[in-house]
Amino acid sequence: MTARFTRRQAGIAMLGAGAALALGSASSAGAAVKKIAVLPKTLINDVFQIKIAEAAEQAAARLGIPIERFASSSDVAVQDQINIIEALIARGEFGGIVLAATVARGLGNVVRKARQAGLYVVLVDSRTDGDDFVTVIQTDNVKAAGVGADYSARLIGEKGIVAMLEGEPGGETAAQRTQGFHEGIGKYPGIELVSSIGGHWTLPGGVEATEAIIAGHKDLDLIFAASDMMGVGARQVLDRAAKKAQASGDAAQARKFSDVRIVGFDGVAEAVRQIWAGKFSGTVAQRPDIMGSKAVEILAQLMRGEKTPADIPRRIDSGMMLVTPENVDAYAKEIGVEKA
Repeated sequence: MTARFTRRQAGIAMLGAGAALALGSASSAGAAVKKIAVLPKTLINDVFQIKIAEAAEQAAARLGIPIERFASSSDVAVQDQINIIEALIARGEFGGIVLAATVARGLGNVVRKARQAGLYVVLVDSRTDGDDFVTVIQTDNVKAAGVGADYSARLIGEKGIVAMLEGEPGGETAAQRTQGFHEGIGKYPGIELVSSIGGHWTLPGGVEATEAIIAGHKDLDLIFAASDMMGVGARQVLDRAAKKAQASGDAAQARKFSDVRIVGFDGVAEAVRQIWAGKFSGTVAQRPDIMGSKAVEILAQLMRGEKTPADIPRRIDSGMMLVTPENVDAYAKEIGVEKA
């Protein structure tokens, strides 16, 4: 179960019944091993962030380092992350933090405090302000969203009406994916981007945003969702709208809603199932496994004195993959998803 962090709590909210994953207790020199904290944006309804945390824990187990997973209340709860990091500093048990920043600005000061206290901070998925972190391991979101835009254009023959479901406003990741898709789709004069609104990264957010979009645009050809779960919400709305149109006798509009293509982003297991079911035309897959595991590997090297921050690149591209009906089976096998 997930223990949800609030500002009223005196301590720090943790997963795993409040206990660390005690994966090692002493170094080769006999001294107590410092722990690693993994702090994603949120673990509530965010499959991608959960995958980052799981990969970090698996890497820590492999390396024999104790790790604790922490949770803020939402993917915009910057004050939660500040409070958690300050509590980690006060505890004095940690040597490193894997951090997915909730916002691009606002965490720089507390990251600086952590560094001054002797903790190394490795950012994953998104960065924050300041320069006191070791590195950021992330997808090249602008490039990846551009790949999604090109694929979307091909799907509709480089002409038609499209909309975008954006991520949470204020975050670096959301801004980069929006930039990449807008710039990419803008290369096609036959395509009109009629709406681009936030869906908060979540399925319910995707539902709400899509309902607003189709209220004014019933002629859509494609929706690009900046997260897979927003895309799942979009498909639910379109399926309901198609049934409603069919029931009212408007078969043409029903077909139009049913035929809207959806391209997602993240490459989570649910997107694979949506492609298998014919509800998604594809997804731009990130590598949360690489983000989480690489971050822990780097922290282990730093905490053991094998490397210094100067030895680590300031940015590491975790890679991406365009998943389509043609290669979805191979991708599913790679990430361990089986057909029902």
